[in-house]
Amino acid sequence: MELALVLTMLAAVPEPFRTLEPGLELAELDSPVKSVVGDSRLTVVRVDPQQRKLRLLSRVLEKLPDNPDAAEWARLYELPAVVNAGMYQMDFRSTVGYSQVDGRVFNGAVHAGKNFQAYLAFDPREKGLAPVRILDPLCDDVKAELKRYGTALQSIRMVDCKGKNHWEQRKRKWSAALVGLDGKGRVLFIHARSPWAPTEFIDLLLGMKALDLRQAVYMEGGPEASLVVGAGGTSLTRIGSYESGFNENDDNHRLWALPNVLGVVKRQSTVDSLQSTANAPR
Repeated sequence: MELALVLTMLAAVPEPFRTLEPGLELAELDSPVKSVVGDSRLTVVRVDPQQRKLRLLSRVLEKLPDNPDAAEWARLYELPAVVNAGMYQMDFRSTVGYSQVDGRVFNGAVHAGKNFQAYLAFDPREKGLAPVRILDPLCDDVKAELKRYGTALQSIRMVDCKGKNHWEQRKRKWSAALVGLDGKGRVLFIHARSPWAPTEFIDLLLGMKALDLRQAVYMEGGPEASLVVGAGGTSLTRIGSYESGFNENDDNHRLWALPNVLGVVKRQSTVDSLQSTANAPR
């Protein structure tokens, strides 16, 4: 009877994700650990990479005169979901870490920082490869694997390839945007306006069974952290604010201009996708 009761209770737990469009789901979750600022809620977009494709967009490569904000990127390129594509340099153009887009190297300088040990990789050049991966030198020959994918972005490793919290303890707190992979290889765009210290934030994410988070890579923090969704009759904008030592308040309510973003588009056929990446310059 006790087992039956437990199974009944588990079956009654509602699925937090709702479908916006095929391959695109949305959840808004209460954090089990409360922040000292804001509502302690997370907004998560879940992307099925078998039905949807990631796209890394750069103001430089797109030859745009200015940096759009996330909502403008979504409008310009008809993207149902947009999130930061890593941090950017003081030139307000270049990614902080290594990046390549459709086989073209955008920033060829590998960031040597000990925390910059994750590479979000997609656009596979070969059949049989996972459509999206987070490459990690703990488990992967990163240099070899990067050649097998057309697009890649280096940033800070949050959850390593063994599912472990891989951020050094710090007291600073900030709003955050990140990209993760769950146990089924689905992509997670995660945004939290409320600030947490990174190690605490990662631990609470790993403890949320609804996410089933297996790996994660940091995209941005503070007021720059952005997530925009417009699909299936749903339109929402999530904006970061708090950052220790920079913007220690919850007052920012405007999207910041971003030189590089990650978007979601409908997937082409596998053959078309492989042909386009195979023909890209190397």
